[in-house]
Amino acid sequence: MNDAAIKVRGLRKSYGKFAALKNLDLEVKAGVVYGFLGPNGAGKTTLIKILLGLSIPDSGEVEIFGKDLFLERNSILKSIGAVVESPSFFEYMTAYENLFYLTRLSGIVEESKIREALDTVGLKDAGDKMVGAFSYGMKQRLGIANALLPENRLIFLDEPTNGLDPHGILGVRRLIRRLCSERGITFFISSHLLSEVEQVCDYVTIIDRGEKICEARVSELVDRQSRIQIKTPDADRISVFFRENDIGVYDEKRHGETAVFLVKGSEESIPDLARKLVASGIGIMKIGKHNDTLEEIFVEFTGKNRTGSASDGF
Repeated sequence: MNDAAIKVRGLRKSYGKFAALKNLDLEVKAGVVYGFLGPNGAGKTTLIKILLGLSIPDSGEVEIFGKDLFLERNSILKSIGAVVESPSFFEYMTAYENLFYLTRLSGIVEESKIREALDTVGLKDAGDKMVGAFSYGMKQRLGIANALLPENRLIFLDEPTNGLDPHGILGVRRLIRRLCSERGITFFISSHLLSEVEQVCDYVTIIDRGEKICEARVSELVDRQSRIQIKTPDADRISVFFRENDIGVYDEKRHGETAVFLVKGSEESIPDLARKLVASGIGIMKIGKHNDTLEEIFVEFTGKNRTGSASDGF
């Protein structure tokens, strides 16, 4: 089996004078959950359309499981599924009937495979119920079931948990992780819910204005800096302590006399720092290692003051 599910090299795409993608390189390992992030107008939709064979780039190379997408498009697309935005179904049909007719577009799929897909996404008992009575979360699951058929190895998901309640989000997240670990299915997820991407994805790429600005394992990205977070009722006194001990302060948030500080330091230095603060008569309400959230990293890479009002139509 090829080590990479997706390889993109030097991809360029322009719409008139607007460059949607600028010499983009990307590699997605097989059997992982991969997050794809970017502000509105960054080029996410353009890349997904190209990877799904719906658009042709101006230049560049794309390989899916080691095959050239543009030379072997038809055979490659038989192993790719997608749930883009809200999945649409015939509401007057049952879940099984929807999958039966939709899979006929790409070939004949046995009833047992359709039933198995419904079981896999937790819709075994709802297979013969009308889709019109389904909740949004059930329709999302049905969309993933459709993307699994016939036996797809790569699935694209666009905002897979958008509009779901907390229970629905947790269910879809667990489903994605289970399908990845048990079946080795590669998931390529585009989402604006950064906290969700952080919890479900193994790797993430961030693009901005058509260029890749970050690509890393999620766990390494959120643990890239050694910082300590301290909550104290003695904001003024601890500020003096930091200055006298030459401790760099990254951030400070005050609520009256209570404040939360983010300072330079490793996890190993926390016990010694806590002892010094207590010895100086400074109260500690909370102290611990701080990891950046994916949201903080995203804002840092794409610009803190950017409003991004443009549509993500490219």
